[in-house]
Amino acid sequence: MGQAKTKLNIIICGLDNSGKTTIINFMKPKDQRSENIAATVGYNVDSIKKGKVSITAFDMGGAQKFRGLWESYYSNIDGVVFVIDSSDTLRMCVVKDELEQMLNHADLKTVKVPFIFFANKMDIAGAKTPMELTQILQLDQIMGDHPMNIFASNARLGEGIHEGMDWLQSVMLRRLEMSKKK
Repeated sequence: MGQAKTKLNIIICGLDNSGKTTIINFMKPKDQRSENIAATVGYNVDSIKKGKVSITAFDMGGAQKFRGLWESYYSNIDGVVFVIDSSDTLRMCVVKDELEQMLNHADLKTVKVPFIFFANKMDIAGAKTPMELTQILQLDQIMGDHPMNIFASNARLGEGIHEGMDWLQSVMLRRLEMSKKK
């Protein structure tokens, strides 16, 4: 008999046009990927298999009118993927505001789920590096006790995606093991 799969839930957030759906698309097997990616209206749910782990990904729309939906999923997640368009310097203050609202939500204040940040669109001239984004968004200050990491990415080519998701999965699995020991 095969070993039962570990099931994890993640939420994928970020402003509109940051590359959230493209990142999820890249994580799917090649024969299941979409050629045309459209803006997410509301949210999409995708299942991703990585070894013996089954991840349910809630891909949230990033347009302002959909950001209020994000909090509906905070109570049932094991990790957060936050995608940043690293070339969109004009909206970094909006990114920071949305992130701070997330972190101040009761469901995320009490449970210190891990965050992976993708500094996406690194191929665009003028894109900010992960280190620059960490400083601009003051991640070291605002993240508190949440485990976090930030990876440079180019979602269209898949650069940085597997490395970031491997980190997130390993942290989520470690937290799951620790909670079982309690």
